[in-house]
Amino acid sequence: MPSSTTKTTQFKIIFVLYSLLLGLLIGGLAAAFLALINLSTHLIWQVGYSHFNHPAYPLVIGLFGGILVGLMQRSWGPYPKTMHETLSEFKQTGAVAYQHQVGKNIIAALVVLACGASLGPEAALSAIVGGLITWLGDRLKLTAHQQTLFLNMGIGAMLATIFHAPFAGVGEAIEKTPLREHFKSHFNQMLLYILTTATGLLGFTLVNQLFPKESPFALHTPTIHWTLAVWPLLILALIVGFVFGNLFLKIEQWCQWLADTIHRPVLLAVIAGICLGACGLLSPYLLFSGEHYLLTFTKSGLDQSFGYLLLIGLGKTVLTNLIFAFGWRGGKIFPAIFASAAIGLSLAVLFPYTPGLLVATVVAVSCTIIVAQPYVTATLLLFLLPLQFFPIILIACIGTHKIQQLCIK
Repeated sequence: MPSSTTKTTQFKIIFVLYSLLLGLLIGGLAAAFLALINLSTHLIWQVGYSHFNHPAYPLVIGLFGGILVGLMQRSWGPYPKTMHETLSEFKQTGAVAYQHQVGKNIIAALVVLACGASLGPEAALSAIVGGLITWLGDRLKLTAHQQTLFLNMGIGAMLATIFHAPFAGVGEAIEKTPLREHFKSHFNQMLLYILTTATGLLGFTLVNQLFPKESPFALHTPTIHWTLAVWPLLILALIVGFVFGNLFLKIEQWCQWLADTIHRPVLLAVIAGICLGACGLLSPYLLFSGEHYLLTFTKSGLDQSFGYLLLIGLGKTVLTNLIFAFGWRGGKIFPAIFASAAIGLSLAVLFPYTPGLLVATVVAVSCTIIVAQPYVTATLLLFLLPLQFFPIILIACIGTHKIQQLCIK
C-alpha cells in the first residue's frame, strides 16, 4: 500500500499536470476569442465601411451597438463581468457561475468590442476563465484553496497571452498571498505560475502569432545618458503620471455617479453609443482598446502638437470610463496604457530630451495607480515598452504604489 508521502508526491505531480493543461487550454481559448473579435471587427469596420462609405458610418455603428447593448443590459444585467467582479464572486462564493453565463459573457463582449468600444477583452476572458475553472473544480473535486490557486494562475496566463507579457503570471504570483497547503514555499508557487503561463503562451501560438514583429511602442532609446538634465524631467514625468492616474480614477467615479443618477440602461447605452460614434468621427485613435494603433501612434506622436496629444489622452480616458459606466462593459487596462502613452507623448513634445524614458515613466506610474497592482503592471509593460527602461519601470511602479498607499492612509 502506498505511503502517505508517496500519495502526496503523486498528488503534486497530478496537480502540476492539471495546471499545465489549464494554461494550454486558456491560451487556446484566448486566441480563439481574440480571433473571433478580430473577424467581427474586420467585417464591421472594413468590409461594412467599404460597402457603406459614408462619413457618418461610425455614428451609425455606435447607435446600433448602443441599442443592442441597452437591450442586453435590460434583459441580462451587467455583462460581460469584469475581472474584479469575477474575483470578488469567487472570493465570496468559492465559485464563478458558468451555467447560462458563459454565452452571455461572450455575446455581450463581442457586441461591445466589435462595435469599436474603447475597452479590452480581458473582462470577458476572466469571467470565462473563472467559469471554466469552477467547472473543472467541480469535476476534479478540488478544494477551495486549489481552485483559488487555479483561478489566480488562469488569470495570470490569460493576461500573459492577450498582452504578450510572458511574466504577467509571475506578477500575479507576487501580488497574491502564497497558498501553502500543497506548495510549501512562495518560490514553488511562482514556478507553477511560470509553467502555467508558458503552456498558456504555447496554446496561444497554436492559433495566433505570439509576439508582434515590432515592439508596440516605437520610441526606442538605445542608451540612456544619465546627465543632470534627465533628473528634473524624470521627476516631472513621475508627477504627471501620478496626477493623470488619479485623474483617470476620478473620471471613473464621476461617470459612474452620472450613470447611477440616470439609471436607465437602454438610454445610457444609446448615449454611450452616440458618444463613441462621435469620437470615431474625430479620431480613430479614440476607438477600440488601442492595442493595434499603439505602434503607429507612437511613431508619429512626437510630430503631433501638445494640444492634440493631450486631447487624445483625455478623450480616451473620458470615453473609456463613460461607455463602461453606461453599460458598454470591458477591460480598461489597454485603454489606460494608450491614454497614458498619449499624455507621456504630450510631455515629451514639450521636453524632447529622452522622450522614450519620459513616456515609459508616465505610463508606468499612471497604470500602477489605475490597476493598483505594481508587479502586474511592471510585467505587463515589460514587452510593451523598450526593455532597457524596465528597471526604471519597476522602481516607478513599486514606488508609486507605496506613495499611493501613504496618501490613502
